[in-house]
Amino acid sequence: MNNTNKAIKKTVFALLAVIAVILGGTVYKYLNKPPLTKEQLQGMGAIVFDTPRSFNVTGLVNHRGQPFTKESLTGNWTIMYFGYTFCPDICPATLGQLNKMDKRLKETHPELAAKIHYVMVTVDPARDTVEKLSGYVPYFNPDFVGLTGGIKAIYDLTQQLNVAFTPVTNPKDAFYLVDHSANLAIINPKGDHHGFIRPPLDSTRIITIIQAMDELF
Repeated sequence: MNNTNKAIKKTVFALLAVIAVILGGTVYKYLNKPPLTKEQLQGMGAIVFDTPRSFNVTGLVNHRGQPFTKESLTGNWTIMYFGYTFCPDICPATLGQLNKMDKRLKETHPELAAKIHYVMVTVDPARDTVEKLSGYVPYFNPDFVGLTGGIKAIYDLTQQLNVAFTPVTNPKDAFYLVDHSANLAIINPKGDHHGFIRPPLDSTRIITIIQAMDELF
């Protein structure tokens, strides 16, 4: 081998070594990047409580007619949304975003996906019976859970989770709307109110927030 070929070979090896160092540093930074802080999460529209808050769940059943208790919320993260089946826009849009999130997590982060449950609590129990929810909630995702119950039980839950909600008890017509906030309540694996996410809601942003909450938990 002449000197020219040796020089070329050395140059190639040197370049490959530099590239390996750069790639290694990039991967290291990616794998060891610090989790988002609570302040950064707040800038993304998520509020994480310094001390998670305990709350009670009574008088609710799921869309299969089975009792839903506080124990149903332990052992996993729960993203809880308050809406209703007759909602014309925000509710189906939110459930659609949560479905996108669930599908993406199952493809990219299956371990985290397995730790997250999705629950929609109706704010319109007069119309949202078990039968109505059973045909509505699974339409968006068969793993989603719908909850209904007495209006007082639902109102008490919204008050504990800081969800704005105006109950409709004497509607003037059959096509009434229910005023409610679109926040997502986040329940941690201990079954405590961990925080909430404000709209506008986007599946990519929600994934980033939940990943950070899980890392900080």
